[in-house]
Amino acid sequence: MGFQFQCRLGLGTWQMGESARSEAQEITAIASAIEMGYQLIDTAEMYGSGQAETLIGKALQRVGKSTRDHLQIVSKVLPSNASTKGTITACERSIRRMGCDYLDCYLLHWQGSYSYEATLEGLIKLQERGVIRSYGISNFDAPDVNDWLAAERNVGSPYQTVCNQVYYALNGRGIEYDLIPLIQERGMALMAYSPLGAGALMHHPQLSVLAKEAGLTPAQVALAWILRQPNAVAIPKTVHPERLKENLDSTNLVLDSDLLEALNRIFPAPTQKKPLMVI
Repeated sequence: MGFQFQCRLGLGTWQMGESARSEAQEITAIASAIEMGYQLIDTAEMYGSGQAETLIGKALQRVGKSTRDHLQIVSKVLPSNASTKGTITACERSIRRMGCDYLDCYLLHWQGSYSYEATLEGLIKLQERGVIRSYGISNFDAPDVNDWLAAERNVGSPYQTVCNQVYYALNGRGIEYDLIPLIQERGMALMAYSPLGAGALMHHPQLSVLAKEAGLTPAQVALAWILRQPNAVAIPKTVHPERLKENLDSTNLVLDSDLLEALNRIFPAPTQKKPLMVI
């Protein structure tokens, strides 16, 4: 068995590291998540121009470097850096910012001008050196996934792409039409970013009513709904301790059939191909 995510819910850090005023709160949130039992942290060199990774490094210092062994850390290379050499250099920068020795998974953030083969050569070298444990992609629609996997075959990679990180939420179900079946067929994990609909689902009137009737919060329903998918991982972002706990508790929830049917009525499944949502 190859690389697997050990936890189905992680902490996203998009929009962290963008203001010095919020730095202390964000470091505390990351440290609290780790102490609470989060085992997955998602970040990228783009987030706060590297500052989100720096905050993770400071949080790791606070909770103790020994906790790194119990975590899986995911980061991403910008397309503008995704040449063979650039991918390696960007990864090394990310690791230095976080003060750790390796990344558990390293993703191409989205498609750019460099060939997939060039990026893959860099990812393969990083994995051969033990600098990353696995690699994946982000914001890839079904045709792009097929092109990427063809490039993976072209370079004769001894490894396999382990995940595709894309927008997926109750109010954004387009990927169910063809992308989810494809990545499941290829044995890749689905990493859902902005799984709370960029916050919109937290205040959705009909979802709020259903959640209350079930004795849950809207966030818990939205996250448990995503985790019903086989091999799915959700990475909501929050800096509030009570929300961190609330989100983590969603991993133990199983939504009953009546609730799932009600959600389908409010948020219908796609009946045709839709453009991949990217936010």
